[in-house]
Amino acid sequence: MTSVAANTDDVRLEAARLASALIRFAQVAAHPRSPGSLQVWIDEYVFMPSSRRVPRDQLERFLVSLPSPALLAPTTVRGMIALNLLHELSGDRRRGFEHELDNCVAALDEIGPQLGLSPPSRILVEFDEESHVFSYAAVREWTQQFLVQVGWSITSLDGESRADARMLLRRSDGQSFRGRSDMVRGARG
Repeated sequence: MTSVAANTDDVRLEAARLASALIRFAQVAAHPRSPGSLQVWIDEYVFMPSSRRVPRDQLERFLVSLPSPALLAPTTVRGMIALNLLHELSGDRRRGFEHELDNCVAALDEIGPQLGLSPPSRILVEFDEESHVFSYAAVREWTQQFLVQVGWSITSLDGESRADARMLLRRSDGQSFRGRSDMVRGARG
């Protein structure tokens, strides 16, 4: 699990960890590479349009090193991520990206107070076999720096001592995932 961040650099790294987790979540909906090809997605990601290859274990450092906010759009090919950097865009494309960033921050500004969240509040993110806890501060940083194109919302979380709220996720294939904790509780009762 990810711990609560203490300073700005830690918050940015934690936000990059969240982006990395969401990329893994989204990639399940993509087509696997053909047999015999490089183990993209297992061993590395390719960021288009530059074809930059980033080993999976270096993804968070790569994201933190980006010079401006990034829009990360997993493609239909597993391991391929379309990367748009705000500072490289102009005109309608830049305004569209800025609007997306503003919408995400506005969503958090509305949801956070409703749920009584503050920067150190813990947000549970679960999917497939992964379970992570991120600070609300890191989720805010994620919406400002590393937007991964997945559907998401934050809701209350009852009966879970690890976190104060949870992030619900939806992939491009329409699969939504409330998290394993809900599935386990639902099976019991």
